[in-house]
Amino acid sequence: MAVWWGNAWKIVLVAMLVAAAGGCGEKQTDGGGTASDVVRMRSVSEESGTSETYEVIADQSGRYRLTAVSGPDAGVFQVWDGKALLMHLPDESPQYQRYENPDRNEIPVATWFYRPDSDEFRKFCPGAEKLGTKTLFDRSAVRYHCDEVVPGETDPTEPREAREIALDEKTGLLMADGTDSPTEVTFGVDIKPDTFSTEVPAGAETFPTELPDGEEEAPGMYPAELPAVGGGFINTALYAGSPYVVVSGPADGIRATLARVLPMTRAGKPAVVGFLFAAPDEDWKGSLLNPEDEKAFVDSILKTAGTFPAPVGVDIKGAAAASFASSPTDVTIALVTAAGPFAHVTLASDVSDAELRKWIAELS
Repeated sequence: MAVWWGNAWKIVLVAMLVAAAGGCGEKQTDGGGTASDVVRMRSVSEESGTSETYEVIADQSGRYRLTAVSGPDAGVFQVWDGKALLMHLPDESPQYQRYENPDRNEIPVATWFYRPDSDEFRKFCPGAEKLGTKTLFDRSAVRYHCDEVVPGETDPTEPREAREIALDEKTGLLMADGTDSPTEVTFGVDIKPDTFSTEVPAGAETFPTELPDGEEEAPGMYPAELPAVGGGFINTALYAGSPYVVVSGPADGIRATLARVLPMTRAGKPAVVGFLFAAPDEDWKGSLLNPEDEKAFVDSILKTAGTFPAPVGVDIKGAAAASFASSPTDVTIALVTAAGPFAHVTLASDVSDAELRKWIAELS
């Protein structure tokens, strides 16, 4: 499951179930008490090397409360009330972030029920084939076979292997997804008046997440960690707080553009890094869904990439450059400010040395 919590749009991957919106609630309560369509799920993750327990309380209208109950993230929670998203991060200052009507492309909102006739279900389980029913958590669940999902080069859809899922027959709750399943599921649970509240507690500080009227948020660099040519990794988070320049594209184009850019910097400031576009050939026999195949593909690129006069990371299908490059096969230059947004983005072929030198001087 992908949960959006933490500063700088950090994505934390957790071994839990995520479902798309759907289902019709039998009853909904805005305050405390018991609602027949409210469900509590618990799941345990061992992926980080330590045991972590997560709890979800959700209803079929789409509201939910997701809490890290134990483990390194204990105390972190996220609440969605249908209009606003509240995140609590006890180890950060301020501890609260609240987003009114968030952009779903930038701030994912998890939901937990499916309708088998919905577009969300068809996207989540392409080529769905009903396989019958089985009993899960003392309830009847409908099993489906889902085809493999292989996104195109510019498609942001998450790749998935072919798998079997199971939906609660009565509510559409996702109760099994491949080998993943919650450890506890309880229907008709008691909830408190503030279970789905997104109000920030009185006196608590919060990050400013809303822009003044008429202003739009400036686009910036996606968080990314790429295997580096020559060993190690390039993590854009390590550059945060200082301006830097990114050159993306094929190897020869990056090499030629770095030769232009580096002499315009002074004593390594601003820092300059490269995102090397890499995509398997049509006759490649592996699958990027297979971690071993992906590693073998990256290793093959690292062996043949040659050397560069600046740190360069392997960017599979241009995913890391997607926030600024219109085409991963062209050479694009992005100047990133210390605050995070882009100062300038341009094709290398469209900018003169004089203009580029001026931009880099202003960035520094």
